[in-house]
Amino acid sequence: MVVVALGALAASADAGACVCADAPLGERLDDADAAIVGRVVAEQMGQTRGAAQLLLTVDVDQRVKGDVADTIVVRSPSGSDCDVLVAKDEAIGLLLTRAPGGEWLASACSVVPPGQLVAEGGEPRGGVIKVGIGLVILGLVLLWALRRLKRGARPDLPGAPGQ
Repeated sequence: MVVVALGALAASADAGACVCADAPLGERLDDADAAIVGRVVAEQMGQTRGAAQLLLTVDVDQRVKGDVADTIVVRSPSGSDCDVLVAKDEAIGLLLTRAPGGEWLASACSVVPPGQLVAEGGEPRGGVIKVGIGLVILGLVLLWALRRLKRGARPDLPGAPGQ
């Protein structure tokens, strides 16, 4: 009887836990309205329609997806299993949802490792520069080839057919 009671308690403890989608980060990122790496700089309690909420002021270090200001306020549940519990001034990754009123929303399921978030959603940088450098190199090679063709000079290579 004691074993059954302990089993029932263990099962009920999981029932109240915040249930997050078991999907790869890439899928979750695609479903999010915005994604950032930032630092919580302030927290305060608030309410929406009588429900307690935690208002997190986040300084955005890097935008991974979406149009997000440099500092945003993120609404999170308060007093539930899905509260966003993060240390202040510590880098976190957040997958954000936009509420109909324009507010940013997050839950415990929205918190992801910042390094993984940047690796998954970070866009390659310097694409225009790389293309520009490639075009310059291509132009130099073509100019060199045309110059050699115009002069008619051939290099004296060992093993080349006799002249």
